[in-house]
Amino acid sequence: MFGISIYLSENNDFEATIESAAKNHFSLIFSSLHIPEENPANYKHLLTRLANAAKKNNMQLILDISAKSLENLDLTISQADQLTTLGVTGLRVDYGLSTLEITELATKIKVFLNASTINRPFLEELLQAGVDIAQVEAFHNYYPKPHTGLDTVFFKKTNDFLHEYGLKIAAFVPGDGELRQPLFEGLPTLEKHRTCQPFAAALELENLGVDHVYIGDPALRPKTTQQFATYAKDGTIFLECVVTETLAPQLMKQLISLDKNRMDPARDLIRLESSRPALSHLEIQPIDKNTRSAGTITVDNVLFGRYQGEISIVRKDLPAEVKSNTIGYITAQAMLLLPFIQPGQSIQLTPVDKEMPY
Repeated sequence: MFGISIYLSENNDFEATIESAAKNHFSLIFSSLHIPEENPANYKHLLTRLANAAKKNNMQLILDISAKSLENLDLTISQADQLTTLGVTGLRVDYGLSTLEITELATKIKVFLNASTINRPFLEELLQAGVDIAQVEAFHNYYPKPHTGLDTVFFKKTNDFLHEYGLKIAAFVPGDGELRQPLFEGLPTLEKHRTCQPFAAALELENLGVDHVYIGDPALRPKTTQQFATYAKDGTIFLECVVTETLAPQLMKQLISLDKNRMDPARDLIRLESSRPALSHLEIQPIDKNTRSAGTITVDNVLFGRYQGEISIVRKDLPAEVKSNTIGYITAQAMLLLPFIQPGQSIQLTPVDKEMPY
């Protein structure tokens, strides 16, 4: 599941942002009461607007709170569940709460704990206190300051430990549209993702055991939003490509048709499973272009016998093959997605005139 981040501000048209996100198959919203740039006196009014927009669009709203921030709403931790009347569906809590307070709060509303600071003694103490673990999830931080994001090895080890206890895990990737003040350096959980393409970062988080991925920054570019929307809807990964040869109409039609990586995935190739049956009747003659660097798109020609017509995407540099014609390549941005294409993964090759920067 994918989520967006909304920051409480009078000049933020978050109703429109939420409506657009819902249409693009985002289902979660993260917001916070820890916003030093904003006037706390406006929080209740803004939070009411935010919660109403979330309810209207059937999106879950997780709110980051502390005892001090709740004071701005005239609430205490023991009264925090009253936020459900506004439409808040979960509370992210960090320091300052005892295991008994968390256990009690979890009887009234889903509680999200700081994933990076949970340890085994703490979880055991929670369980001994009688917490309903189904009401508790783990939520990693984002890190605005460069070089302060988490290391991948620590992150994966932490996630494996949390999954042992049945906890679902959330984490952040940066945006690539409007970035969050005051540093405008992206809001990732992993430091390696600070300047990474957001969709590629999200796929890597999934691969590292994350259940819910949030965009930390306020906005994505339209093309990136489309990638998230298509994947959230039916698991399809768009791969932009450049076609370098003039192709027969049937071959071109098949190249841009929705297809899948084979269920028995090759080590070196993404093999599009529908291509060979669809194109085996053609006589695809060899051409001089048959080099196979990583990212190359090939189609097997008549010299490959019964494999004729199979379209593949090369995962790593391979020797030239006279039995395969090189017909194009995927873009540098699409290359970032190749490691995360799974067996049976739906793939849509999308031609562009040339490689365009995101």
